Amino acid sequence: MLRAWYLQSFCSLILCVVSHKLESATLKKKWFTHHEFWHPRLFELPFYIYLGLYCLIQRVSIPSLAKANAALNHGEIGIGSKFHTQQQFDQQLFLPTTVLAADLPVAEKISAIHSFATLHHYPLILKPDIGLVGKGLIKIIDEQSIERSAHKITGNYLLQKFTPYTFECGIFYTRKLGRPKITGINQKHFPTVMGNGKDNLQQLAQQHYRYTHHWATFLQYFDLTQVPALGEKICLSFIGSHTMGCKFTDDTHWLTAELEAKIFSLFENQPNFNFGRLDIKAESKEAMLRGEFVVIEVNGVSSLPTHMFDPDYSLIEAYKIFFKHGKDLVEIAKEHRHVKMDLLSLGEILKRVKNNQNQLDQLHMDLKSQQS
Repeated sequence: MLRAWYLQSFCSLILCVVSHKLESATLKKKWFTHHEFWHPRLFELPFYIYLGLYCLIQRVSIPSLAKANAALNHGEIGIGSKFHTQQQFDQQLFLPTTVLAADLPVAEKISAIHSFATLHHYPLILKPDIGLVGKGLIKIIDEQSIERSAHKITGNYLLQKFTPYTFECGIFYTRKLGRPKITGINQKHFPTVMGNGKDNLQQLAQQHYRYTHHWATFLQYFDLTQVPALGEKICLSFIGSHTMGCKFTDDTHWLTAELEAKIFSLFENQPNFNFGRLDIKAESKEAMLRGEFVVIEVNGVSSLPTHMFDPDYSLIEAYKIFFKHGKDLVEIAKEHRHVKMDLLSLGEILKRVKNNQNQLDQLHMDLKSQQS
């Protein structure tokens, strides 16, 4: 415990110096204003240093971190299938989902989407089975868009029912020494614009302080020449990713006994899932707090405690949350170190993680080029 405290104190000291330098740089570069806007590799680097050092202290290898979630392919440490992850749980709370395999002929993909739409109606969601931060996501809005969408996708894709619920949260779950705990709740505030009676949607979107080129992923579903009336409020996005414009707030204090019980019940019959984040949607905040929600997906060992991106948090406060979850991950993996898993080497894991990220980035770029 003392060594862990020294390690965290040392990392925090470095971060104090770094954050002071970065805050000074805000006079020169606007994007330094808050850590939520940093490039992920920059923000995550101190965490991975801390994680690696704490693994050494606890004598836990990086690949064996997967043992925190032995039910998943390598704990979903950055490789594996989202669909496989979903299938490890009771499906009662999940949105209906199926897989369109990469080697499935386009005609058969089109037929499968038609059949799925007959059961679940429009709109539908297509997303990569290796999905991350909303990249490569497609919304099928009607029958006419099926063929066009089927031709766009490469690799394994998930076909999922779309929920009209607009209240979305990420909920972080851990189970240490058999004791489950909700360690974070963050609401996802979707980018919204207010009409002024003069500017069209494209102009209003580009004036938004969170606007990036990634917004093309969801702006394509609007008539961007439309001029909203004065005071008209329009929610632009349905993708719950801060990379895609969502603002995250830490709302862990909302936790109710009803919500906690519902989350715990989802995982109680799966003893080999002990660390990760649920992304859920509900009709309203009140419904969610009553435990009434649907699950969009489960994220494993590579999950981020996304409540740390609350704009009210300083860099140091964010890293305290991040490091605490890293510490929990290592200790949970150590607790389950005797679980039998066929694990790849660290080098092979890193290679596959990089390949998945490159594939996802390429999918995202390809879709953007098709939209322009």
